[in-house]
Amino acid sequence: MSNYHIKHLEEYFQVYRKSVQNPEAFWEEIAEEHFVWRSKWDRVLNWDFSKPEIKWFEGAELNITENCLDRHLPT
Repeated sequence: MSNYHIKHLEEYFQVYRKSVQNPEAFWEEIAEEHFVWRSKWDRVLNWDFSKPEIKWFEGAELNITENCLDRHLPT
C-alpha cells in the first residue's frame, strides 16, 4: 500500500474490506511501510472488549519526532 492514493470508490471499498477482514495484517502493513521503528512489536493488536481494552503494537518503540520531522529533512 505504499503511497496508496484512492482514486475510485471501488478502491476505497477494497481497502476497507481488507482492513475489516484482517485488521492485524492491514495495520502491520501500514506500520511497516510508513513508520521508522526503533524496535518492532511483539503483537499488532491485542483487544478484549469485555474490559474494554485495546492495545496497539505492544513491545514496539518509535521516536515520534523522527517519524514526523527527521525523515522528511534533506540529508
